[in-house]
Order: sequence, then C-alpha cells, then structure tokens
Amino acid sequence: MDSPWETCGLTTDFEWKMIVEPVMALYTEATDGSFIEHKESAMVWHHQEADPYFGSCQAKELLDHLESVLANEPVVVIRGQHIVEVKPQVVLKLGPKCVCLLRQMVF
Repeated sequence: MDSPWETCGLTTDFEWKMIVEPVMALYTEATDGSFIEHKESAMVWHHQEADPYFGSCQAKELLDHLESVLANEPVVVIRGQHIVEVKPQVVLKLGPKCVCLLRQMVF
C-alpha cells in the first residue's frame, strides 16, 4: 500500500492562485517569520516562526480576507495549526489502483 499518490485531475483551473498570492504576500510582509508554500494544488501561509500571538491574529485576519475575496472561487480556505491553506474544493488523492478502477467505472 506504499504506492505513490496521484492527484486526480478533477480541478485544473488554478486562476484563484493569482488572487491568493498577493493577499498572502501582504500578510507575509507584515508578519516576521511567516512564509508562503506553493504546492501543486494549494497555497499555504505558515506562521509557526512568527510571534505566537501576532501570528495567530494575522492568520485569523488572513482567513477572513481570503474567504471574502475568494467567495466565488471553487476553493476552500482552511486554518490549521500555524497555517492558512487555500486549495480546490475537490482534490482527491488516489493510488494508481484506485485511479484505474475509477476510470473503468466512469468510462
């Protein structure tokens, strides 16, 4: 079961990243110790190295800001431990056997 993961290509529209990047950049500039991680299908703002109180406040503001500007985009904004993540609403990670089975079921 240690097969490599494969992202199912259900969501290929990543234009929302052009909205997210400058917003996260503003909070990164304002928050010492924070940084942006670019993933294949997500963007994550990290603040674990920032002042704990200020980083947490900035994360809440960033979450609210992103939810507002992305209201009509097919994404979710999630706050985790020392992170704020934006990713498509539907991203499935499936092993090769599951992908093959899904393709047989769909086609």
